Amino acid sequence: MASWKDLWPVPAALIIFCAAALVGLPLYMHMQVSGTTGAYAPLYLYEHSPYDTIAVEAHYEPGAAPSDNALAGLREMLEKYTGKRVEVSVYGDLPKGVVNGPITEDNVGDIGEGILENYSKVQMGWAGGTIPIYIIYVNATGPAATGGENDTVVGISYRADSFFILKNYVDSEGLEKAVLIHETGHLFGLEHDDDPNCVMSTVMLENKSWESGGGPPTDFCANHQKELADRRQDLFYNARRAITYN
Repeated sequence: MASWKDLWPVPAALIIFCAAALVGLPLYMHMQVSGTTGAYAPLYLYEHSPYDTIAVEAHYEPGAAPSDNALAGLREMLEKYTGKRVEVSVYGDLPKGVVNGPITEDNVGDIGEGILENYSKVQMGWAGGTIPIYIIYVNATGPAATGGENDTVVGISYRADSFFILKNYVDSEGLEKAVLIHETGHLFGLEHDDDPNCVMSTVMLENKSWESGGGPPTDFCANHQKELADRRQDLFYNARRAITYN
């Protein structure tokens, strides 16, 4: 009969394997999905998510400082629709001209990754705790809008936890608040909407069709509110929707 001394490598190997899985699996998942906008929606929204705190981290270059009121509006929205604790931190640590040239669909990921690699503070917990939303405020030219020659892209969401605000195109606190909530909506998995009274309307952001109506909408339409409520109850909402669409 084999003695304990003969068998000890087996449990030791199992312990090492489990420890590696606990570290390696979250790392692998993070690397695989972090580049997809909306992929972290279950972590932000699901009411039983192990992430109970959303850390909003805004970085800006000189001349592109965020509005305190607009960020307060974003905090209010996050608390309302996620039910989580929200922390907001602002850092004026980006050098002037940090983005050298236009931001395009081809380079936005590399530009964002380079900035966050050097300047991000909060890191996502491996098994729960805090999950960040990074907002990068810059003065730069963005990709071409879809609506027409006079349209302007003001915000660019490019991965699961971060987006750009092109501050040089923001001319009011109301517009900045709307863009912040719109781009965060994409992080929550929401798509564009044709309703000009919905904050997810591309028309509102691109050609300011709301100007004659007193300002941009800053809340989600009824359909999106229902989707957010459903996402809080259904951990696998993303997967179910993907199956439905396919």
